[in-house]
Amino acid sequence: MGSFANPWNTVVGAVTSNWHNILRFVLFLIIGAIAIRIIVSITGKLLSGPKSGLKGAAGDFLTSLIKIALIILYVIILLSMLGVDTTSLVAIFSVLTLAISLAVQGVVSNLASGIMLVATKPFDEGDFVDIGGTSGTVEVIRITCTKLKTGDNKVVIMPNSNVTSSTIINYSAKETRRLDLTFSVAYGSDVEKVKEVILGVIAKHGEILDTPAPMVRLTEHGASSLDFVTRVWVKQSDYWPVNFDLKEEVLAAFDAAGISVPFPQLDVHMVQ
Repeated sequence: MGSFANPWNTVVGAVTSNWHNILRFVLFLIIGAIAIRIIVSITGKLLSGPKSGLKGAAGDFLTSLIKIALIILYVIILLSMLGVDTTSLVAIFSVLTLAISLAVQGVVSNLASGIMLVATKPFDEGDFVDIGGTSGTVEVIRITCTKLKTGDNKVVIMPNSNVTSSTIINYSAKETRRLDLTFSVAYGSDVEKVKEVILGVIAKHGEILDTPAPMVRLTEHGASSLDFVTRVWVKQSDYWPVNFDLKEEVLAAFDAAGISVPFPQLDVHMVQ
């Protein structure tokens, strides 16, 4: 009994003399765990809220990063309170963090770019875009990459770091779009008649908007033709149908009106 009493007395004495330190450790253990849970919960709600612009994978990724950072800080403080020298531990974490960052710097770059895309929203899924010369419809925006479907049904997967570093043209950003076409006629054609014929074809298209008003003007005296620029405004969905229809219908209207469509030619003058 005596041999058992001595260790017990030692423990009781240690607890009695250090009760405030033990109490502080237990309180920090409980409060720290609760605080981390609350902070992570609030952060998750804020990042997934309607005003954050960081929904889905981007918000989850940032929330996870914050949670991991808080847990690491929490463990280091607990160990320090137990008297453990955390200097070497911090150094190890720093080395590991550096090694991991160097190993996955490409992934981290894509993740950061993905977060930027979600936050700035230069395009949405379903938009028709041109990214660095590659055109297609945006199918999926992921945290590391963006997937496009081209007009000939190819799938292009672009790393988000490439997307953010490229020039982005979003053709779907506005409801309407201007269609620019150039029609060429032979020299000697009546300018006003040419404009009248083109405007007559335009007037038959219900898809062409009245505002802004269609415009047809002589734009250039070419090497072998008079070039007329034609500008009309259409809805995004009508752009390509109107583009093809106008080219075919204006050509037919020129033929019916006796307006010649030129072809490249070279006049050679012989001097004797």
